[in-house]
Amino acid sequence: MTESSTPSDFASRLRKTREGRGQSQSELAREAGMQPSAIAHFEAGRRKPSFDNVRALAKALSVTADYLLGTKTATTAFRDEDKLTTKDRLFIQNIIDTMVQGKK
Repeated sequence: MTESSTPSDFASRLRKTREGRGQSQSELAREAGMQPSAIAHFEAGRRKPSFDNVRALAKALSVTADYLLGTKTATTAFRDEDKLTTKDRLFIQNIIDTMVQGKK
């Protein structure tokens, strides 16, 4: 956590972002490679996420880790991303992942 943020800031942003994307805790957990109970604990402020967990959650939610930890605005990968379904976002992320793998 950053010095100016609190666990409840993270919990609130995590929940708000997940719900804004229309995802359940189980769906987010699956995308982030975590247990659904971990998401529940983070959103309730009962546990603090590790840095790796923050990164995984940010990637799964298509926001920056800084946003989840307390910066002012969420960033998206492209214009009008908020109008896409979760399925559309996953499709696009798979294309990006494929392109990145091809450059390695």
